[in-house]
Amino acid sequence: MCIENTTEAAMATKDQERGVLQQIKALVAALGPDSYIATAFRGVFDIAEENIENDFSGNPVEQAQDLGEQLAQRTVQVGQLAGERDEYKARAEAAEAQLIVLKAKLYDYMTA
Repeated sequence: MCIENTTEAAMATKDQERGVLQQIKALVAALGPDSYIATAFRGVFDIAEENIENDFSGNPVEQAQDLGEQLAQRTVQVGQLAGERDEYKARAEAAEAQLIVLKAKLYDYMTA
């Protein structure tokens, strides 16, 4: 199947997409399972089939990049939360020390 280049891209039908995908799969399969291209495409054909069937536009590279960005954001948040935790821990220790002092003063007043 030869796809003609035109200035205006026409929307391919699902059947056309399935046919081209089968051709691509056959080309990659001909290279062997351990070829560089076959390795790079591992799992991608399943995603392409799901995209065709479900009218999705899933892209594993974009998804991985999004997940990487989310991970970076979460890592920053974890660092911030750890800093807050340390601050609250220090405040709790200071409050506990102050409570000990106040209890000692109360004891002194009660026994005086």
